[in-house]
Amino acid sequence: MQNQLYSGLQPSNNTHAYRGPSPSQPFSHNQLNGSNNGTSPMEGETHPLAVPVPHRNAKSPPKSNNTHAYWGPSPSQPISYNQLNGSKNGASLMEGETHPLAVPVPHRNAKSKPKRNRRVLIFSSAASLFVLFGALFLVTQFISRSSHNVTLYQVNVQNVTQNVGGGGIVFPLQQLALTYPESEQAVSVLVHAGDTVWPNQPLIQLDNKQLNIQIKQAADDVSAAQAYLNSVSASGSAVAIAQAQQQYDLAKNRYNSLVAQASSLTLHRGNLVAPMGGVVTEVDINPGQAFAANTPLLTIMDESSVIVHVKIPLADLNQVHIGQSAEVTPSALPNINLTGQVSSIIPQADPQTDTFEVWVKVPNADKNLLPGMSAFVRIQSSSRAFVVPRLAVLNTDRDSSVFVVRNEHAYLQRVHIIGRSISALYIDAGLSSHDDVVLVGSDQLHDGEQVHAVRVEKYISD
Repeated sequence: MQNQLYSGLQPSNNTHAYRGPSPSQPFSHNQLNGSNNGTSPMEGETHPLAVPVPHRNAKSPPKSNNTHAYWGPSPSQPISYNQLNGSKNGASLMEGETHPLAVPVPHRNAKSKPKRNRRVLIFSSAASLFVLFGALFLVTQFISRSSHNVTLYQVNVQNVTQNVGGGGIVFPLQQLALTYPESEQAVSVLVHAGDTVWPNQPLIQLDNKQLNIQIKQAADDVSAAQAYLNSVSASGSAVAIAQAQQQYDLAKNRYNSLVAQASSLTLHRGNLVAPMGGVVTEVDINPGQAFAANTPLLTIMDESSVIVHVKIPLADLNQVHIGQSAEVTPSALPNINLTGQVSSIIPQADPQTDTFEVWVKVPNADKNLLPGMSAFVRIQSSSRAFVVPRLAVLNTDRDSSVFVVRNEHAYLQRVHIIGRSISALYIDAGLSSHDDVVLVGSDQLHDGEQVHAVRVEKYISD
């Protein structure tokens, strides 16, 4: 059959007639399909039959009566050129003609099946990964919106020693301004400012003649008033008797006062003496000078102990008690620490500084503290309290509160602060032992919100 077909081929002058190699030289698929770039999905394959296939974009040739020779299967199985060339638009150069031989010709742009499957696999994998990451992102966003990540601190009761402190001024233990109740003249002054004196030591010598004259005159006034009262009482009226009695009483009181001054502890043998031991800090009288009644003559201070008047914040009022130990550091001597004791608490607030006053008694045998010096006082107290980091407490100055976590939800809880250290606050109310409070992350929380604990701290140190 093939020999007959080969022998039936005759050259033709028609420009569309096939010209090519001998049928004994098989065509490559590129030659068969007219590929421009020399590659195709079936590159390298050969065919024993060569069928001329015009270029897809070639215009349709004029009809010819020439008979084109073909070889192949029986003409009883015709195929159209459209089927042969795989045209997409249903038209071709030889539209309507049939060919006795069917040769499958792939589309010019078709890719090989293995490469197409690989591309589909890559695309499917990429799409799956995109969907997976998108789902993970949505889940993460949902979790982050529904709960906050926080760090917790577990509360425990601890023994704490805290210092309640404030600044103050040093005062002497006692201070006395020496006076005399009558007008008198100082004969001599026996001490100077800065002298140390002892009880009953003479300080100022007075003119006793004047005092004695006053006492004698007062005694005569009493006698005269007594005689007048006796005479009126026998024959006078009730009004006269009452007036006489009043005069007698005044004379008697005057006499008693002068006698008491002459025999008082501060006056001995015409001298004013020291009622207590101490240091003379001020002398306001000169020898030979006369003075009026109740005029301050000199001042004595007892500096064997001193009292520091300390201003303590009102917030620490409940932490100070009489008898507590205190440490006093003079501002001018920062390397010296003296031990004292709370002797008085003045229950009156200073509205300008929100403080109250505490008196601390300090022994001063070495005279390290002088009246008028400033000093800082630390009052130590020991107690048991809940120790919470400052970072966990909201509004540490007023209306303090914390977030307590129960069943993965944070609840706002008011607390009462009784003391402070560098990094912690001491709380005596509002918490229970082993409560978990929010340490980090409370700035974005609201009461009752769900939280996720990423870590729990159990110890804090200063």
